[in-house]
Order: sequence, then structure tokens, then C-alpha cells
Amino acid sequence: MAKVGSFLHDSFVITNVAAVDTNYNVARVHEHNMYAETYIAGNQFMDRIESIIVNFTGIAGGATKVTLRLCMDANGDYSVVPDTTADLSFGITTADLACATVYYGAPIKNIIGNNDKLYLFVKLDGGSATLAASCVTWSE
Repeated sequence: MAKVGSFLHDSFVITNVAAVDTNYNVARVHEHNMYAETYIAGNQFMDRIESIIVNFTGIAGGATKVTLRLCMDANGDYSVVPDTTADLSFGITTADLACATVYYGAPIKNIIGNNDKLYLFVKLDGGSATLAASCVTWSE
């Protein structure tokens, strides 16, 4: 039976990336595997990015915003989601924990070879923190 409607997928990365600061850095990145059961692994990713969620720990130095960039390459040169800034939402009882969510809602295609990976770069507007987790959701 053919599939009907849209399907929601996610790529969830839980890897601590320390010393996120006010600059992008190719050593401070989350690699997202955008493979879904309906794809052939290694093919070009082509779907609609719905949202990007990031979680931080150990926030210090006055950060209040995060800027996200989602790229087709590990060097951060080919963006599919350009720089997007969001307010950090801090923990109610733990002030050095925060998260942010960005809704994107646009179709993208990884055009640089057969690759189903996307790379999430983050930077803060001040201070530093550890990127503890990120999630990219997409629909087909």
C-alpha cells in the first residue's frame, strides 16, 4: 500500500560539546543523520525541516540568545538553514540550564553529493556553555 499523508522524523544527538561561545567553530558541531526508514541510507536528504531544538548546560557569562546554522558540510560552508537567532529559555530552578527551539518549515535538499547528514553549528550572544543535546525534526 502506498503511503498517504506526511511522516514526522527526528534526529536526536546527545553529545556534550564544551566551550560553545560567541563564534562558530568546526570542532563544536552536532552531526545529524537524516536517514529515515523510508530512505535508502546514503542518499541525498530532501525533505522539509520542521524544527531545531537545542539544550545547553553550564551557561556562564550572560548568554541570552543562541544562533543556529544547519549545513550540508562539516565545515559549515553550505547552509541549508541560515543563521537563525532564538531566545534561550532558562530552567526555573536551575539557572545555568537552557533550551531554545526554532521552527523552520521549509523544504531543503542536500545538493553536495549523496549525503544524508546535516551539521548543526551554534553560537551564543555572550559567555559560554556546553551544547548538551540537539534535535532536528523533519517531515516527508
